[in-house]
Amino acid sequence: MFGFGKNSFLGIDIGTYSIKVLELKVKGGRPTIENYAWISLDDVKGGGQFTFNDSWPVYLKRMINRGDIEGKNAYVSIPAAGALITMIEFPNISRDDLDQAIKFEAHKYIPTSLDDVVLSWDVISIKNTNSLVKKFSTGNDLMKKNDVEEKIQVILVAAPKDKVEKYQDIIIKSDLNLKSVEIDSFSLVRSLVGNDQGNFIIADIGSKICNIILVEKGVVKVNRNIDAGGRDVTNAIARNIGLEEDRALEIKKSDRDLLGGTSPVVVPAFDVITQEIKRILNEYYKDEKGTVIDSIILSGGTAKLNGITDFFRNALNIKTVVGNPFSRIVYDEKLKPIMSKIETQFAVAAGLALKGVEEYIRK
Repeated sequence: MFGFGKNSFLGIDIGTYSIKVLELKVKGGRPTIENYAWISLDDVKGGGQFTFNDSWPVYLKRMINRGDIEGKNAYVSIPAAGALITMIEFPNISRDDLDQAIKFEAHKYIPTSLDDVVLSWDVISIKNTNSLVKKFSTGNDLMKKNDVEEKIQVILVAAPKDKVEKYQDIIIKSDLNLKSVEIDSFSLVRSLVGNDQGNFIIADIGSKICNIILVEKGVVKVNRNIDAGGRDVTNAIARNIGLEEDRALEIKKSDRDLLGGTSPVVVPAFDVITQEIKRILNEYYKDEKGTVIDSIILSGGTAKLNGITDFFRNALNIKTVVGNPFSRIVYDEKLKPIMSKIETQFAVAAGLALKGVEEYIRK
């Protein structure tokens, strides 16, 4: 009757080593942080890595209750690792024909039966190609003939059906209203790029996986996942300095500049990430000259490492910044010291909650 919770949206990021929840409300037409919660699975008995079982809804409900989170509308992500995001180009055909063409083309990219995946697609652009221009002159009349070919660019997204169902099950068993399930790459783009017009690379450095996304004018063009993450960085620090992993983790979280100075720590994981970024750019822009990447946007807990932006800028010769998913969100200025500490870890959760906000505002 009173629409309780209608204007409240939960972004729920269930990662390998943590669960994060961000609650947004629309106030004065703007997304506003109402609350947040975070649990490290290292702190949970039997934790240390996410596995699907009946205990996870229990932990999620406990987080929501202890965090005084009132919203019920849940937007959840699944990791891009194991999913497929690819661009396909088609002739300009009808919507019905395009649907059939995409299903036929999907077999080339998906090694399993289409019955085993959740498949979605969206048209992101239609472009004209002037393949032939002929001029004919007859007396005083000048005739032009344009052979114009229209191409449709489609982004194809596929995720294992069993994985999607497991995430759905967690949300439903947590007594929440499941509104959407999306691959976390799109959540990252929504919170870190938004409507910014330009070309960007997002490097989201998770615990085990780095998600690298090439974004053009807000659209995902390339998405790669590589085995390089924050735990590799911690191990590199431990080896270089000769410390136990727990102590190395403390130093990684400190303000100490480990990547600069006379004896910088060598982090092979960063070299792997920068080489993959170079490979993506070389492959995607191989036929184009003068294309400019506006910036590399770093995300994930490791993005707070002192000196990391200088390392990537020097390695790639591209402006590098630490992404701030709260830059488009309103919150109490008193919370700024806390928000600045957690912002890189909440990029996915923020993007998910913003999806709910955008849907609400469009209505």
